[in-house]
Amino acid sequence: MHKHKTAFWGLALVTCLFNKPVFAQPLLCEDQLAQAAVPQSAFYLPENQASQLQKALNTHNIVRLKAGEDYTRSFNIKLGSNQALYGLAGTKLPQVIIPEGTSNAILSDVSPKKISFEGSTKLSQGNCFNRISNSKIEAKNALLENNLFTDLSNVTIDVDTSQKGYLKNNRFIRTMVHAAYPAIKIIGDSTKQSQGNLFIWTNILTPHGDGIIIKNQQDVGFIGIDSESWNWSRKADYPGMMNVMNTDFLSVFMSNGGDNYNKTGQYFNLDVKNIVLQGMRIGTTQKPGIILRDGVEKLLTIDTQNIGLTKFNGSTQVIDIFNDSNPSIAENNQTLQPEKLSNTTKSAITNLLQSEKSIYNFWEKPVFNQIPDPAGSKWQTNLSKKPDSSEAIQALIDQNGIAELDAGTYYISKPLLLKAGQGIIGAGADKTAIIAKSPTIDLIAGATHFNDKTVVTSFVLADLTLQGGLNGINHSAAGSGQGADYNRITLSHITIRDMANAGILIDNIYAWDNNFIDHAVFYRCKTGIKQRPDPAYVGGDQIGITFLDKNVFYQNQFIENDIAIDWQAKRGNNLNAFINCLFKNNGLAINLTNSDSTFFANSVFETVSEQPLLRANRVTGFVSSYFVSKQPGNVMFDSNVFCHHCNFDNSAAASGLIVTPTSKNSYFINSTLTQPTTQNLDTGLIINSNFSESLDKPATNSLFSNQIAHPF
Repeated sequence: MHKHKTAFWGLALVTCLFNKPVFAQPLLCEDQLAQAAVPQSAFYLPENQASQLQKALNTHNIVRLKAGEDYTRSFNIKLGSNQALYGLAGTKLPQVIIPEGTSNAILSDVSPKKISFEGSTKLSQGNCFNRISNSKIEAKNALLENNLFTDLSNVTIDVDTSQKGYLKNNRFIRTMVHAAYPAIKIIGDSTKQSQGNLFIWTNILTPHGDGIIIKNQQDVGFIGIDSESWNWSRKADYPGMMNVMNTDFLSVFMSNGGDNYNKTGQYFNLDVKNIVLQGMRIGTTQKPGIILRDGVEKLLTIDTQNIGLTKFNGSTQVIDIFNDSNPSIAENNQTLQPEKLSNTTKSAITNLLQSEKSIYNFWEKPVFNQIPDPAGSKWQTNLSKKPDSSEAIQALIDQNGIAELDAGTYYISKPLLLKAGQGIIGAGADKTAIIAKSPTIDLIAGATHFNDKTVVTSFVLADLTLQGGLNGINHSAAGSGQGADYNRITLSHITIRDMANAGILIDNIYAWDNNFIDHAVFYRCKTGIKQRPDPAYVGGDQIGITFLDKNVFYQNQFIENDIAIDWQAKRGNNLNAFINCLFKNNGLAINLTNSDSTFFANSVFETVSEQPLLRANRVTGFVSSYFVSKQPGNVMFDSNVFCHHCNFDNSAAASGLIVTPTSKNSYFINSTLTQPTTQNLDTGLIINSNFSESLDKPATNSLFSNQIAHPF
């Protein structure tokens, strides 16, 4: 072993650690949302008939509304079982009421005044709320279980089941709240019936008062959370950004940000029996960032930054592993030699990680639709002779703002230009295709040229396929301008195929910031998504900076691209997430420079490439994800990887290694190999995983001394 190596090896101590989880079944409403942004078979109700909306729902069950229009003239709407209401680009609605006992309801891409859950005796379950903006979710004394909330944009959550009801096994995927407070408030009953609720990607953006208030839960989990200042106007009731009280277990993976405004710190204010914090990147401020109240029994941190800690109970056990990137373990601020850990400390670590692992057990492995191919295998035949629809489509865009295209194949000889708020909607990604007549032209480009200052802008693309050009979407200085800041875009159910340069090019503009991209496919492009800042950029906040912050890619597929993700940031990217995504047979899956708190959750990776899946100069997170290598000798990771609750199928010949022996800053927690083999690291951690013991592990440097128990 080289002298500079400082590898920590965590070995499980009991044989019952790896019980196979029982996964939930995919929701019917989730399957329906995967088919289209707006199903064309739904009954269409124009804006001038808004007063008939409830009648239309009761008669037809599935209703679609005009993109971006205002239907608030209607009375409050009741959305019941097996009913669906689709808008697009934030169609405005009155209050939407969900009666008790509702199941398989869909509310998609709308801005209702409020969403209210009724009742306290019948369970509402299996419902989907998708692309909800500028609203509030309110539930009092309701029973909510196994519901899916995706893309809550500027939506507060207020749940009170302190008297009746509970909140169980609900998923909240992308929750963003700006200014409003409390951003998230969940109060359960004293018996702690509420449990299993998981928040994946949460952005609490400058609330004027409290950020998060959670009480009386059995457990709650957060994957990827950011808050850059809170208590903006000093109206908070609690000191911390995240306040969790009278709760048995809290898990937070990859927390980001810091109190940049008031500079008071106090990110976590916790009165939780057992806590696990991992991958924390929070800026230090004047006061301790972690407050542990009297009820805290144990806190385990892994790969976190020291932001200061105050504990009210002297008996609280605090265990820090790899704090401030230091390869060491400390208990209550006392550095310990791993081989001298007491059995009590070993058991505490094992039990905390096992409790943390169980939070993900109900999250089902994602499924993916077939790649849309509306133009067929001969799409390139006689392109020069195809009729040119460039002018006709551009005229529709200029006239209507958002052009609606029927099913069919359209050929263009020049880019379609979208000004702020403009867009194109097709009849479905498998029915409507726009094909470039030459591989040297872009298909979609920005047209409002913001070049003097930063300006927030957006666009709409849904239910269509883009094929055969240079870039599918080109957001560069030449068209969008260096000041363009793309925010809250609508990019849904889009397939981008066969691009000579990139599916999406983000080049020398200001930013893509706070966007939700769902059910997009990037197929056989040179690069799926390509980021290139202004070459002259050297620092500071200026046009051309080209950062990607807080973009969430949900149910996306990256298949057979030379490079799937190629992000070369100068000013760092922050808290971008890929959730329920598929990366399959790409030359290189992920190439990141200067990206902080990027994570991939519940995603699937399949490779036949000799290149690693990931190249990154900062730690990248993988949570509850699945990996298969079909290339003999392929090593999936070089360095800077945090794999938490991951599953590796390394059963193919000569695919035993998943990480290079020179790997630095690599962490494998609660993870499993199909064929347990030795994984050597330079610096990092393997703990509560079924990896075989390291061959070059010195006796003085093992975290636990026992050989791991295999789960199979």
